[in-house]
Amino acid sequence: MKHPFRFWMTGSVAVVMTALGVGRAMANERQSLSQSSRFRLTETIARIEACAQRHGLTVFARLGGHQPKPYEQHDDSTLIVFESSDGGTPVVMEGPGAPPEVPLAVCVRSSPQGDTEVLFTGSDWEDLPPNVARDLTELPILVADALSA
Repeated sequence: MKHPFRFWMTGSVAVVMTALGVGRAMANERQSLSQSSRFRLTETIARIEACAQRHGLTVFARLGGHQPKPYEQHDDSTLIVFESSDGGTPVVMEGPGAPPEVPLAVCVRSSPQGDTEVLFTGSDWEDLPPNVARDLTELPILVADALSA
């Protein structure tokens, strides 16, 4: 279990964008869990967003789906950031030099094989407020529920 060096709740999209790194790929090495979807990209996104309410979460922001410039690699991914039941979305830092993380989010992308996959971080943070810890624990259940029907 990881103990956050810093933890805060934010309602600012600018803070979330900074934490995610505007120029970085959305599905990066910090993503640790994945689940395949039998649905196309847009349907997977819609199913996850619809299922969020049943799990006590709302969509805070949806980022991605932009058309790349000619010199950019095509990135067919969308990041869905959820708002905690406590309001705002959690941001955590593992240590003094660690980048901020937004753990209450999923990245939906097309895999190199053409399948759709959903990536998200684990809920292995300790010492978080009880509702935030519950929301993080609920995230993999939400994804499984959205993709099962």
